[in-house]
Amino acid sequence: MTAPSKPSAPPAGPLGHASDVDPSPPGLEETPPRLDDAAGPRREDGAPPTELRRNRDFLIVLVGQGISSLGDAITNTALPILVLLLTGSGFAMGVVGVLTTLPDLIIGLPAGAFADRWDRRKMMLWSDAGRAILTAAVPISVAVGGPTMAVILLITFPLNVLRVLWLAAYTAAVPGLVGRDQVPRANAIFEAVFNVGWVVGPALAGLLAATIGPGATIAIDALTFAVSALALLLVRRPLRAEARAEPTHILEDVREGIRFVAHQPTLRAVLALWTTVSVITAGFTSVLIYYVTVDRGLGEAVVGVVLSAFAMGSLTGSILAARLAPKAVGRVMLGGAFAFGMATLLLIGTPVPVMVAAAFGAGVINANVLVAYISLRTMLSPDALLGRVGATARTLSIGLSPIGSLSAGLALDAVGGTATMVAIGSLLLLVGGGFALRPAVRRARLAA
Repeated sequence: MTAPSKPSAPPAGPLGHASDVDPSPPGLEETPPRLDDAAGPRREDGAPPTELRRNRDFLIVLVGQGISSLGDAITNTALPILVLLLTGSGFAMGVVGVLTTLPDLIIGLPAGAFADRWDRRKMMLWSDAGRAILTAAVPISVAVGGPTMAVILLITFPLNVLRVLWLAAYTAAVPGLVGRDQVPRANAIFEAVFNVGWVVGPALAGLLAATIGPGATIAIDALTFAVSALALLLVRRPLRAEARAEPTHILEDVREGIRFVAHQPTLRAVLALWTTVSVITAGFTSVLIYYVTVDRGLGEAVVGVVLSAFAMGSLTGSILAARLAPKAVGRVMLGGAFAFGMATLLLIGTPVPVMVAAAFGAGVINANVLVAYISLRTMLSPDALLGRVGATARTLSIGLSPIGSLSAGLALDAVGGTATMVAIGSLLLLVGGGFALRPAVRRARLAA
């Protein structure tokens, strides 16, 4: 029921310092000395192979998560359709969206601390196994004629608790899996493979939802979670953070992660932009489905085509990011906000081919934004804090997303899909313009 990294992704405590904008913010090349010390040497005995294609564990995780992303893409389309069929309410879709993102706000910070204490591979494995079981409850309820809407409301929160734990472990594990020097390229490759599933998934979900029903379609996601868990069993590298000299309390671990983000001006500024865009676009999929099926009366198949076009653009953008590895992270993110806003407005009242083209263009930009942002966040974080820095970021960008999901649901019932789409597109343009005035965002970049 979630996208792997979409935004996720895919979340102001740390942002509430006296100065959000430093007139001369450090880029990656100006990272505080303790960052390099904590990160440790890049190559050592037992380190991952330099070439990703020879890294067995990386390839296993890549295949397993690629398969899982196909199931995620299918459910991301089929679940809102199912909720709309069961309730006919945009507000109900918003409630499910809130339950999906609420765990990020509640347990996001502890999840990051656990990822810096536990074996990250095992965290991912057991999270996938649990999600396979919970996701299977929806198609089973549909098959036996059970109270499916109640089942969806019952499992959505715990399902996404496991998603939060999985994400905390996954983002913290990548440097140990591939080596820090390979993080940007590995992130781009992961994103490209994830997007293969998101190219096929929405169109397949639209077709299956129209033939066998959305409930049965969601069963595919449960199966892919099981495959992902089995793949993680084959990973040899433990992916555990270095042992600590002295034990610490979990709350102190959480505070340490927050302090690091709060005192890193570049990371703080970029995270503010990412969080704002995440909140605005939190309910976008539900709004798009409502707009296409209710306002335009075009049917579920068109929804699948448009979402697949976005995913195809994301796949193309991921390939470009892997080859070009853009360094100017801030400018890429600002351009992404403008492009997504324009693409949203181009979806309104235009023929289907124009909608498809707009979705494709937005996908290209979105992939480059995601890869650039995650790579900057990872490279600015010492290994001992990877889980907590990532969790702090997600607690903000995803944890605050219920505001956007609920607002979108209320807007759908109040003014309809068209007006809600206009509001989202316009807000993104305003955000892009506003953050373009912040030097810390404009200057954010990876080291050459």
